[in-house]
Amino acid sequence: MNRLKVFLFLITACLSVFCSGQQLSNQTLLTIDGNQYDAGTFMRVYLKNLDIVQDESQKDLDNYLQLYIDYRLKLLQAHEMGLQNKESYQTELKSYRDGLAESYLTDNEVTEALVKEAYERMNTEVNASHILIKIDRSAVPADTLVAYNRIKELKSRIENGEDFAAVARNQSEGPSAKTNGELGWFGPFKMVFEFETAAYETETGEVSDVFRTDFGYHILKVNDRRKTPEDVEAAHIMTYDQRQDSTINAKQRIDEIYSQLESGKDFESMAVEFSEDINTAKNGGKLPRFGTGGLNAPDFEEAAFNLTEIGSYSEPVKTKFGWHIIKLLKKYPISTFEEAETGLRDQIKKSARSRKITESFTNKLFDKYNVKLPKIASYEKRFPAVTDSLMSGNWKNEMVMSKSIPLFSIEDKTYGEKEFYSFIEEKQVKDYRKFGSLEEKLNVYFKDFADESVIDYYDENLERDNEDFAFIYREYKEGLLLFELMENKIWEAAKTDSLGQQAYYEKNKDKYQWKRRIDIDLTQNTTEETAQKVKQLLEAKTAVDKIKEQLNEQGNTKVMISSGIVEEEYSRLPKGFEVKKGVSKVYEKGESGFYKVVNVKDVLEPTAKTFEEARGSVINDYQQQLEKEWMETLREGRNINVNDKVLDKVKKEIEEKTRA
Repeated sequence: MNRLKVFLFLITACLSVFCSGQQLSNQTLLTIDGNQYDAGTFMRVYLKNLDIVQDESQKDLDNYLQLYIDYRLKLLQAHEMGLQNKESYQTELKSYRDGLAESYLTDNEVTEALVKEAYERMNTEVNASHILIKIDRSAVPADTLVAYNRIKELKSRIENGEDFAAVARNQSEGPSAKTNGELGWFGPFKMVFEFETAAYETETGEVSDVFRTDFGYHILKVNDRRKTPEDVEAAHIMTYDQRQDSTINAKQRIDEIYSQLESGKDFESMAVEFSEDINTAKNGGKLPRFGTGGLNAPDFEEAAFNLTEIGSYSEPVKTKFGWHIIKLLKKYPISTFEEAETGLRDQIKKSARSRKITESFTNKLFDKYNVKLPKIASYEKRFPAVTDSLMSGNWKNEMVMSKSIPLFSIEDKTYGEKEFYSFIEEKQVKDYRKFGSLEEKLNVYFKDFADESVIDYYDENLERDNEDFAFIYREYKEGLLLFELMENKIWEAAKTDSLGQQAYYEKNKDKYQWKRRIDIDLTQNTTEETAQKVKQLLEAKTAVDKIKEQLNEQGNTKVMISSGIVEEEYSRLPKGFEVKKGVSKVYEKGESGFYKVVNVKDVLEPTAKTFEEARGSVINDYQQQLEKEWMETLREGRNINVNDKVLDKVKKEIEEKTRA
């Protein structure tokens, strides 16, 4: 698999999309047995390859054209052998296409805007209060209107001077009513997207317009803004408010611990002995990294954020859990955009923000294909076969339709009732959304059906409708097929043909020679003193295992010794090393950071490698010979024609581009 990845990388590197040769793109440069190959593709391949090619001869366009013909001949043979029909090839290709297509089945402009917006919001936190009037998304219009009018009335009361906190306490239907609607500090991804957006778009001290979420209608007031505090690592010592085994109250206990710390006691030791948080006490009170909202204890978080010096600790802090003394261990700066980008993309993909991307993308596709969806006054009447059993997810499609009644078309493909009913039957099984009526559910399902249909249609036609995708996919497809061919015709044959390998070795023995080599013990020492001791021990013929045993201590390795036969240019030998039998001098610490002593046990003059010693190189060279012989046969019986007029145009245009 690793060889496949490297091979495909090299192929696609040479065959990447390069926007050039537009005027020539549809003109035929060459034909092979009637198969036409256009000039535009050839120019893209050549110009891209020009930047990375090492062999100067390949930069000559006529030479490169011959390589290109060879490439096309290989692919033709692969097709003639039917390699494109192999199950393993089809499976690998489908997996790649699915992964590649994913990045094309989205609205990249909207995605980029959402990523940048989320990063900007990451740097600021909002403190807000809100008022909620609950209304389910599935509520009937009459109930929705009642809820909307009620929230509008509450907003008017606040605009006319009533205190937001008082109205929230007495009228809000959310759990924060008991805290006057206060939600504390939050940043992006902490609230539902609509709520977050309203908070960030409302000025400090102002009340937002009415907005709706899955929970109901809201208004919010922005109390304050601040720069997002850095995430921290902290440790704490905690005493619980109520303990049945002690009459000493938590405040008294924490004060006594604080006094001990002030007198110089070690924080970690005190946490192990006295902290009543059994989950952290054994680790010296250490907590995982956290930011705003990470501990569900705002007072604790604020106290930790307010510590500025690493190693400093707070005075006792009261939270809903008890009393704490907090020690700052580490602060984490806000991530740069580059550091945060990948994580933000993943969060956006998994959050409600993704709806905006899908909605924008499908709307663009509807425009692209000029899709006209039918205007349906009543979905229940339009689709009477769908009964109330759909509301519980148990509807059975019992319609037997010889012909599907059309609903809409995408280009020449029609989507009708038959397809919609099949979609509904499958969709209901894993749909956990709540709906207030059959009419609403059918309405939503029809929109989902249309959206998924247009995305699937675009996916099916990506090669036709997206030039960038078409080139990248084709290059991988051809590269993968070429890999299958080379594996079949050359690599596997060369690897398993032991007689052929042996014969090649016997014929080319002079190619496989050892350079001058040395049999050594190479010692790397942490100090000059250790190196001198090692030198003395080697000169006394002490075995290397004994040397390590004598000088190394548990947890403190002073000397490392490598033994074996190496060529005299071996990179780990000390700089300026003089090859001669015996124990060398101590070489000064170089870039490696070690003092080195080398024991040369023997010097081996140049000699021929045995077949086994040369086997890896032999197989590689044998593969190249087999490929060369095979390539010489590929053109036999082929009708290859180059259009010289088009080739002249290609040369002229490439000359202009490379000169520019």
